[in-house]
Amino acid sequence: MTSGFRRADGTYADNAWELNIIVTDLPLKNEQGEPVTEQRVPVLVRSEDSVGYAISRLVEALKMKFDVTQDWSDYEMWWPKKNKWLMNSNHALVREEVQADAELCFTKKHKTLRLQLPDLQYANIRVDFSSKVFSAVKEICRFFDIRRPEELSLLKVAETAVKHRDSSKHGNGSGNDGLIAPNVLNPSMTPTSPYTPGSPMYNTLTPKNKGLSPLSANSLELLDAAFIDPRVLMKSPQKPSPAALANLFRPKSLHDKAKRNTGWLDSSKSLMEQRVKENDTMLLRFKFYSFYDLNPKYDAIRINQLYEQARWTLLCEEVDCTEEEMIMFATLQFHISRLAENIADDAEDDDKNKDIDEALHELEDSLGMGGNNPKGDITSVPELANYIKFFKPKKLIKSYKKFWFLFKDTTISYYKSEDDVSNRIPPVDKFSVKGAEVVPEVNIKDNKYAIRLMLPTAEGMNEVGLRCEDDETYSQWMAACKLAAKGKTMADSSYTSEVDNLKTLLKMQRTGSSGSSAHHSADDVNIEPEYFVARRHLKKLGNKNVTKKIQDLVTNYNSHTSINAKLDYIKAWQALPEFGLTHFYIRFKGSRREELAAFAFNRLIRMDPNTGEAIKTWRYNTMKEWSVNWESKNLMINVAGGDDVNFHCSKQSPKVLHEFLGGYIFLSMRNKDNDDRLDENLFHRLTGGSIEQDR
Repeated sequence: MTSGFRRADGTYADNAWELNIIVTDLPLKNEQGEPVTEQRVPVLVRSEDSVGYAISRLVEALKMKFDVTQDWSDYEMWWPKKNKWLMNSNHALVREEVQADAELCFTKKHKTLRLQLPDLQYANIRVDFSSKVFSAVKEICRFFDIRRPEELSLLKVAETAVKHRDSSKHGNGSGNDGLIAPNVLNPSMTPTSPYTPGSPMYNTLTPKNKGLSPLSANSLELLDAAFIDPRVLMKSPQKPSPAALANLFRPKSLHDKAKRNTGWLDSSKSLMEQRVKENDTMLLRFKFYSFYDLNPKYDAIRINQLYEQARWTLLCEEVDCTEEEMIMFATLQFHISRLAENIADDAEDDDKNKDIDEALHELEDSLGMGGNNPKGDITSVPELANYIKFFKPKKLIKSYKKFWFLFKDTTISYYKSEDDVSNRIPPVDKFSVKGAEVVPEVNIKDNKYAIRLMLPTAEGMNEVGLRCEDDETYSQWMAACKLAAKGKTMADSSYTSEVDNLKTLLKMQRTGSSGSSAHHSADDVNIEPEYFVARRHLKKLGNKNVTKKIQDLVTNYNSHTSINAKLDYIKAWQALPEFGLTHFYIRFKGSRREELAAFAFNRLIRMDPNTGEAIKTWRYNTMKEWSVNWESKNLMINVAGGDDVNFHCSKQSPKVLHEFLGGYIFLSMRNKDNDDRLDENLFHRLTGGSIEQDR
């Protein structure tokens, strides 16, 4: 222990020295009676003293000088200049490289973060600024009852359009900036999950603390005190707040998307280490577009938030779609919004009244034991054979020409006629669909059912087009192409469900003959098209035409519950060609110009920065290993077949791209094995949770 004896030259005995520590959030006031936000306190220490010892000396000094006695369990030592936490209290100061010129900060770990949810509602929530972002997101999702937190993360963007008011002035989501206020759950409310705070199961496991005020209960430390009303998160406002509207992201180019994606936080670092300050605004978003087990029984909030994120990506034209698709999305949205106004819909969506037989049936299906679980024909691989129009750009065939097509395994062959197959005449040509980009080109109004295939070759991607005669043929061939691109055949058990999903999607886009003359209620007339249709389509169609189309189609969905309509919306969103693409600036090895790389849920795409066309595609299941050179900011991927990938991360940290690659591979492994257990060690290892391990 230091003696504190000071020599004539100003130095201390026992090699002691003064360490300046700034303490925040102290219950002190100055001479004018104003609260003191921080106080500088010198502490006498030696280099071999531990961080914990320095903290104990600091607490003693605060008690002696300012008579401050309080619970310091939420405080930790932060070093602003080095931008790091001194979390290990056993480490010596010399080990942490703390010297006499250092200025440390003794501050609270839990601070208020202004969070915007995927449905554009805001919430002030207390988060641990010292824990890794991955852990912080898990706690945030637990607070909002969102399962699968590994699919979400925090995005940092500049919000400058609207100056936010004091959150205490706003009510329960009705304030001008759309702030959600926490409320104690009413026992009569039906929780969406057995893990939902307030449910009987949760109440038996969680102690109560009745001495806490609901106004302060939006802290993750106080999860047993009060919670957000789940109905606020399951049925989001049709119109977002002015603050959210003013800060909507409307990209004008791929470059805008790539610039925004540089704001994703590193999941292996804390918020403070990434320059996030108290009361900063962060966006909670689904980061990885691979959604595991969307279960209506447990995921009402998660499904709604995912639906809202899908909705706003379409309205803000982050994801492009055709006119027919836009009207379909708008009609589904209108049906959902009508149900949201009807309180009785809660009972319709609630699964608690299911009988035991139905519950057992669901359990059998989830375990793959149900009688209707298709396993496919294991004795032979199904084939497809049809007359299909074929198009090969920049080749001899200048327009669509009809051939007899045969789809077997993952290979497509085409003949001049059907008789050539029986006569064993060689095909005109054949190509493999494995590893291809499959792009739908459907226009219901023009009776166009086309499939565009980008086939991988050594020189790049070759484009071919298939045009089917009807929706039945299109659904079968589109499903087969999507499976073949993944290396699967039509014998796979998912083929039938994929065909059915495509048929349902086309049916949803087609104008129903029975609903066009239906009577429209007064509520139907009050449609504000700008909240249902993207600007590009609204400008072309006009407000009145959009309103009429929605009214004509909405009766087709009368049998849909709110949760089912949202799931259909999400499925249709997932079927769009541009779904799930996250763009980044990169420069490939050997190339002088800057390009774009797009991470999708199952592949990495090299893209032309001007046109957005795919130049080359690499599927994750062909990747053996990858590494990062942190000094040169190069990401190197070893791909099966010797087609290695090497590119420089020009405008963002390679850690961000490293995380996307590892995260998607982790999620694809989980989905393939149907394993819902979250192995955090595996996730952090694949996403480069510890940079030192990859050097």
